Amino acid sequence: MSELVERQFPASALLNGIRSIGYNFSTAVADIIDNSISAEATDIQIFSDPLAEIPYFCILDNGYGMDTKSLDNAMLLGSNRKSVVDSEKELGRFGLGLKSASLSQCREFTVASKKYGKIRAMSFDLDVIEETDKLMLKQLSDEEIDVLPHIDCLKNYETGTLVIWTKFDKIEELAKDFETSFRNVVAESKKHVELVFHRYYEELNIYFNAKKIDRRDPFLLDSQGRQQTGRTSVIPVDDSIITVIPYTLPFAKTITEKEKKLLGNPKSIYDDQGFYLYRNKRLISWGNWMRMGIRSELNKLARIQVDIPSSLDSVWSLDVKKSSAKIPDKIKDQIKIAVEDSIVRSKRTIKNPGVKEAAPIHTIWNRINEHDGKCRYEIDRDNPLIKGFINIIDDDAVETFEMILSQLERCIPKYRIHNDVIDSIEILNDASQESDEELLIFQVNKILNMFPLEQKEEKLKALLNSEFYSKIAHRKEELLKGIKNG
Repeated sequence: MSELVERQFPASALLNGIRSIGYNFSTAVADIIDNSISAEATDIQIFSDPLAEIPYFCILDNGYGMDTKSLDNAMLLGSNRKSVVDSEKELGRFGLGLKSASLSQCREFTVASKKYGKIRAMSFDLDVIEETDKLMLKQLSDEEIDVLPHIDCLKNYETGTLVIWTKFDKIEELAKDFETSFRNVVAESKKHVELVFHRYYEELNIYFNAKKIDRRDPFLLDSQGRQQTGRTSVIPVDDSIITVIPYTLPFAKTITEKEKKLLGNPKSIYDDQGFYLYRNKRLISWGNWMRMGIRSELNKLARIQVDIPSSLDSVWSLDVKKSSAKIPDKIKDQIKIAVEDSIVRSKRTIKNPGVKEAAPIHTIWNRINEHDGKCRYEIDRDNPLIKGFINIIDDDAVETFEMILSQLERCIPKYRIHNDVIDSIEILNDASQESDEELLIFQVNKILNMFPLEQKEEKLKALLNSEFYSKIAHRKEELLKGIKNG
């Protein structure tokens, strides 16, 4: 019969392995905030100072705090979660977040917590643990607690918890200038927190160095009439419910500066298309189609909100960092059906401007379909302006003009235009832009003078059916009168 033998983990190797789970500074900060929300905090204060005698990063909340036993449990690797009940406020999972997130960014972290009118504090210090190769934690005295950064803020709360990071070895190793790098990662973490917890904005106050975070809305729900919301789908899985809501953003060129700010001023809305997966309202994964193969330029306005409860963590293969997941095979088909609406709307919204451009009878550019899925664009030689110009120049000039047109056709900057569209950069070469009507009238009369009198009425009709001059079609009678009066 086999014998059971207890073995102790080598603490140093284990903790250094945990440091490499894959957090970055932003995801680590979000993991600590998860604990604050689980503790039913309504205020979360984040403080940082790279110029302090001992540089620090702190997260303070007014949650329900911990007594000695709870704090001791929280500092254990894989803390006991048997008494934790799933709820909309519960964002923890493995009992590793506090330790794994903190140690991924620093060699020492301290947790001070207030409950029943008393503050208790313990510290993880890798320098101490590596010396003994045992999980030796510091129990701070009242004198040591009193000199912790921002401890007075915790004292002012009825209950709450303060997490303090120090000894930022990873930033120090990689930074050319520690202060600059530290400030940069804190700024990035603020942006990350704004998006990840955007659905908590009204009920939870989060501050970075006394300034409340900005509101974010990846679906632009306030842009009624331009933003589109599809039909909500409810998918039952293992006695739980997944809710799917498809959205379509307004056409990229119409998005205002205020709306861009709500989106977080993305470099490109193309990059942020796809699923927005939430666990108890906390954003887990976004800006991808989770290997469903439907990423494209035409789908760039599609955003799919997927809400899952914490009871389905294992079904979605949620990782320790709560930053990635995988769609269960058994519901992929149902998810695809639910997102089709948003994809169809996105394609329609993006294609509409193209349809509008093709409406005039006389365009500047003609699209010529070739075989094997190829096409080419050529300048319309029947455009009245081009025909009129050819009408007044000699044969040598006509040949030179044709060379110019051919070079323009061969040198379309298609890749640069494509990149600008992907990056949602507004291209100002647009025939639909506002133009002074009197200037257009002047131009039309000048073009008509290129033709003999008997052709002018016919050419006027053609001009007013062109994409550039169609906007003055309502002044046709005025232009006809001008022709008749010579």
